[in-house]
Amino acid sequence: MGDLTDLTRDHLKDLPPAEIAEWYLRLAALIEKKNNKVKNALAPAFLRHYIQGRGKELKFPPPDHLKSSKYVVDVLKDHRAWYLTEKPFKGKWVGIIPRLQGKHPAAKWDAKGLSDTKMPLTLALNSLVEIEVKWFSSHTPGDTDLMTSLRGFQLHTFCAFSLSAIPGKSDLRVNFLSWSAYAADRYDFDADEHFTVPNPDYNNPSKVARPVAPRSEMVTVYHRNAIRMEKAGHAKPYDLHSEPWIIIDPAIAGPAQISPTKKLGPVLPWQ
Repeated sequence: MGDLTDLTRDHLKDLPPAEIAEWYLRLAALIEKKNNKVKNALAPAFLRHYIQGRGKELKFPPPDHLKSSKYVVDVLKDHRAWYLTEKPFKGKWVGIIPRLQGKHPAAKWDAKGLSDTKMPLTLALNSLVEIEVKWFSSHTPGDTDLMTSLRGFQLHTFCAFSLSAIPGKSDLRVNFLSWSAYAADRYDFDADEHFTVPNPDYNNPSKVARPVAPRSEMVTVYHRNAIRMEKAGHAKPYDLHSEPWIIIDPAIAGPAQISPTKKLGPVLPWQ
């Protein structure tokens, strides 16, 4: 494992910004090599764009491990519950029922008229997905990639649906016609944070003139060095978002029943 006795040391603090950038690029290559179980890994691609992309917005195809991550799927299920007004969003009610009850100032939906015409309706939401840092257990390789690339990000969803009457009941049937989602984030660093990573210069395989901690397999990276690199023009934060993907999981996009007369508390006026 090499020398792990001093993981608190800031091995990058004396490097000039240009050499820090070169080390980060070597780190991206090492992460890609070590994470070979993950197809289309995001962490190395995002890190390279931070160094080489000049701050240009990055749009990327969503890899399977993003779409299928339990963290993403759990939040998608929350979005379903919010759309169906099954539980509050940030302490207030949103979704279909407030509009049917006329509690949304911009759009009141007439339940009888809508159920008669089956016209498609739309709603959109976004909320945080946070990949937890695990200390005493491990992530799947895919979630490890998400933790080191996106960590906390906004998940946006858009759904189209119709409402139909249920014979003999006051409830309405919700039929989702389409569901889509995309991830969005800002790739930047907090100067007060740090992260422990594999060291690409362990045993100096790249034969660089000034390797970083060549006797240490793991090193702690203090993000204040990334800020130094940015100020010197060798890296730049940027916005990123995935292309949208279609949700077909019936646990999220399957039909449901709602009660238009459900008693609600405070409603979010903008949703």
